[in-house]
Amino acid sequence: MRGRDAFAIFILASVLIYSANAQYWFQFGATGDQITYHNTGAAVTIQTVAQPYLENGSIGFWTGENLANGAFIQVGYVIENQSGNYPSYCNQYNCTSTAYINKGDAEWFYEYFLPNSNSSTFMGAIGPDGSAGPDGKFNRYSFYYSNGVWHFLLNGNQIGTVDLGTGSSGSNAPVAFGEMANSTGANTRILPVIFSNFSFYNSAGEVYPVPHGYSYIGYGVGSDKALQNPYGVSEIGSRINYFEAGSGLAQPNNGYQLWDFGYYLKIISAYGAKNSTAQFQAYSSQQISEPKYVYMGNGTRAVFEGWSGTGAGSYTGPDNSTTISISSNITENANWQLQYLINVNSSYGAAKGAGWYNAGSMVNYAVDNSTYYYNQTTRYVFQNWSNGNNKPSGSAYANSPFNISATFIKEYYVNASSKYGSISGSGWYAYGTNATVSISNYTVKRSNFSQTSFYAWSNGSSDTYMNFIVTRPVTVAAIFKKQYLASLETTDEYGNRVFPSKIYLNGKAYNNSAFLFPDQTYNITGVYYDNMKMALNQPISITRNSTVFVNLPLYNINATFTDIFDNPINATIHAVFANGSSENLQATDGRISFRDLPYGMVNLSATYGGITEYASASGGTQIRQIFVSVYDIEILIGIVAIAFIVYFISRSRLHRGM
Repeated sequence: MRGRDAFAIFILASVLIYSANAQYWFQFGATGDQITYHNTGAAVTIQTVAQPYLENGSIGFWTGENLANGAFIQVGYVIENQSGNYPSYCNQYNCTSTAYINKGDAEWFYEYFLPNSNSSTFMGAIGPDGSAGPDGKFNRYSFYYSNGVWHFLLNGNQIGTVDLGTGSSGSNAPVAFGEMANSTGANTRILPVIFSNFSFYNSAGEVYPVPHGYSYIGYGVGSDKALQNPYGVSEIGSRINYFEAGSGLAQPNNGYQLWDFGYYLKIISAYGAKNSTAQFQAYSSQQISEPKYVYMGNGTRAVFEGWSGTGAGSYTGPDNSTTISISSNITENANWQLQYLINVNSSYGAAKGAGWYNAGSMVNYAVDNSTYYYNQTTRYVFQNWSNGNNKPSGSAYANSPFNISATFIKEYYVNASSKYGSISGSGWYAYGTNATVSISNYTVKRSNFSQTSFYAWSNGSSDTYMNFIVTRPVTVAAIFKKQYLASLETTDEYGNRVFPSKIYLNGKAYNNSAFLFPDQTYNITGVYYDNMKMALNQPISITRNSTVFVNLPLYNINATFTDIFDNPINATIHAVFANGSSENLQATDGRISFRDLPYGMVNLSATYGGITEYASASGGTQIRQIFVSVYDIEILIGIVAIAFIVYFISRSRLHRGM
């Protein structure tokens, strides 16, 4: 696997001329086992150690691995043996920046190879000079996959990202190595460097210690293997997952187990003590415990229902707290029932159905009464629930916490009454809504000249259709009074009788008569005559049956058309009237007349001899139009010519006489 035998840091060193002949890549450290396969990242804590004996090549300490698609990824720190400018960021296309690095200083780096690529081109980044810290500093180097890219971190801070086309290591384990790179020999002494807390990310992104560490001492890809790898790896004391790599250490066979955690206890719990995996000494006793209730706020809680265990020494049962014996790898599943708090409220009466419900269960809710009477004219009526249900009871699934409230509306009674006719509109109305109370068949005929009719409502409204906003209980009664017949006679401005098709009193249309209340002023607001409504403002009143005369603004218009010598001209006339209609006419003896024009309004265009003249009239004004024709101009020219000749002859005689 490349994680064991391919270290890309040689590319950084090969930038410098002095390393052109380098050919050895010695690698030494620890690898994970099958438990760490299919991971989504790895991490390790590495001590920064100065390397004063570095003569050629470079020394690096890192964690990395092959990925499922043949790509390779690594992150750690490097120490170069020459000062100079090194590429600080490169991809498969070019290097975009460089950094000056002093020999012997430690800098963080990350590097990657594209899938199935053995390219010698450096792809990755190297930190600023000394960015791995001083001698003796411990740094946490890690990489993990999330949201489509691999992230490189130094002490939890991201230093780079890359998309390598996969999010898993496949059947590959992570490694934690020291490496002598681009070396021309095996004589460089490497001071041992401590590695600890070697970890991996599982498919859920959770970080766990590598449970079993195995030794590896070998070479990187492309390395000359003529020289034996002189470097080794050893655990430090009896501490698990705590080892060092460098010169003067043991060289166990590859695959030698460096540490073993023992048995694992895996807790799977969606709530309470969340998911965890830990290794314990064999046959030791461990307590597992969960609370009976876990409240997560916003009306949500989980109720502990029991453990389901697998493995020797495990527990299955309802107790939320118990002790188990770690006699094998054990998995304990905490079983929970998710519940939601359902609040059911009503401002009137009693609401039913509130409480804690299992997720997905059915909630039945209701109000005990849909109508509450405050008194005979005021009541409260159920309208709907806050979830839109307009019935007094209902059901809903408890898929989340929710509050449901019954909405009641206040209603008032509107009572309308009348001695005569038919009343509509009485009943209950919601506060703030519109009520319409009306009366029909409200006239009782007494004779041909009088009748009893609706006069007004007791609240003062005189409309038979009364609209109002209901804000309180309402009681109204229809009031009736006697009416007398008023005959309406209309005349034009000259006293001649005319007959409009409609006459409007207080905006209501009548024919030529109307029954009116005595001693009440009405206003004739207009008439409909000659296909147009004419506005008027004529107050009238009666005390008994009477004839009322109404004068209309109707005028007779005479138009006269002559030439400049007062000779009549029979022009062709196009007339446009106030009602929008028009008419084409011909003057007779130079005259044309219009009778009873509304407002006396007419616009004329008169054409004669190719000449068109315009005139208009209103309010009874008359029209006189004088045309200057070609014939008139010829006569005028002749008169002028004769006058000039006469003048010339007279001047000639005068000169001869002198």
